[in-house]
Amino acid sequence: MMFPFTTPSPSPADIPTEPWEASPGVEGFLLGFFLLGIALAFLMWSMNRHLRKIKHSATVEKRRVEAEAKKSEQATKGSDQKSQGAKLSKSEQEPPKGEDSA
Repeated sequence: MMFPFTTPSPSPADIPTEPWEASPGVEGFLLGFFLLGIALAFLMWSMNRHLRKIKHSATVEKRRVEAEAKKSEQATKGSDQKSQGAKLSKSEQEPPKGEDSA
């Protein structure tokens, strides 16, 4: 919005401009390209760091789940052996003496 008592001096239409004067030129292009490259490098660095964290977390979680599964399997196996041992007589628990148990 222009103030009512002021007039631009000189008026913008009176200034002759060439197309190369109105563009940022090669320097502007190179500067912009350089700044975009720096931003891209920072984003790649940050993404790589976050992906490493995710991979590490997934590995830790996988190991924890495997350990819990192994622990519960051993607990189940141990309780099954105890319950079967209580049901079987002594002669059923021991293999026959004449045969090899392979």
